[in-house]
Amino acid sequence: MSPSTISWVGSIQATMIPMVGLVTGPLVDSGNLRPLILSGSFLIVFGMMMTSLATQYYQVLLAQGFCVGIGGGISYIPSLVVVSSHFTTKRPFAIGCASIGSSVGAVIFPIMFRKLQPSIGFPWAVRCIGFISLFLAIVTCVILCRKPGERTRARSLIDFTAFREPPFMLLSVSLTCVMLAYYVPIFYVASYARTELHTTTNLSFYMVAIVNGSSVVGRVGPYFLITWVKPMYMLIFAAAASAIAMFTWIAATNIPGFIVWACYWGILSGVHVTAPSSIIAHPVLTPDPNSLGTRLGMMWGISSFGALAGTPIAGALVNLDQAYFLRAQIFAGCMMIGATLLQSWPALKITWYDRDRPRPS
Repeated sequence: MSPSTISWVGSIQATMIPMVGLVTGPLVDSGNLRPLILSGSFLIVFGMMMTSLATQYYQVLLAQGFCVGIGGGISYIPSLVVVSSHFTTKRPFAIGCASIGSSVGAVIFPIMFRKLQPSIGFPWAVRCIGFISLFLAIVTCVILCRKPGERTRARSLIDFTAFREPPFMLLSVSLTCVMLAYYVPIFYVASYARTELHTTTNLSFYMVAIVNGSSVVGRVGPYFLITWVKPMYMLIFAAAASAIAMFTWIAATNIPGFIVWACYWGILSGVHVTAPSSIIAHPVLTPDPNSLGTRLGMMWGISSFGALAGTPIAGALVNLDQAYFLRAQIFAGCMMIGATLLQSWPALKITWYDRDRPRPS
């Protein structure tokens, strides 16, 4: 299969996770936490096990792309709502800590698969990951399902008043731009190292682990400064710094420089994962705290269109045969510039609100 075709598996999975939040957000607001966590955990494990049985492309697409993606989407927003609703001033730090697991998994699972697959084969290598996911899912269900969610009045899937609020809409559209660019380096750093820098296959593979491992710093580190720097400022700074990262990627033409660049981008990518979820609870973006799940689901649901289109677009722009990545790098850089500009107005509104009525964000 072509790189663009293969990328649809990861792209669909990445899209399903936030897009399903459009449904799960209002459901968790209505007190359906337990069934959401249980069903999402089941689908993740089931999808991994079905991937181990797949022998054709469409089977991998259904199991890994759709089943695991939908399961992750069912679990993701409710988990964020639980964290967001239990913290105020420490909310960004708490969300960052809660999201470290995805960075750790993104490092461990690929390395684990690469080591196991030659000795035990594809099916059992994937099943080993599935069994670990099952264990972690049980732990998650035990923790999050001890108490039923707090029931509020029934809500529609979409809060239509949000569409009339420029700060919320501009932030959501900016995240669409971020997602259009976000997965370009995630999907192509290994190919770039192998074809452009002529690294060994092992080193090119570990470039992805370097990016994902570095993202731990971005997910938690900036929030030690939360007393002095607002999460919205962290997000807009990360978008501007990411635009620089995409363009400086063009100049990373040797192995040491590219490793430094991968660490730099990895840190910024962590901020993009955690900062939006910690910002959305601010009164400027969510005036009614009881609709936090709905707003969170809408924000990530809108951004999911960027995740869906970004990687296939990059796959069409990249020419692996000629090691030509320039068009994809410029595309990603321009998207990050657009995100920075769009986030300016929400940042100003949050600043004005906090100046007039100081309160924890």
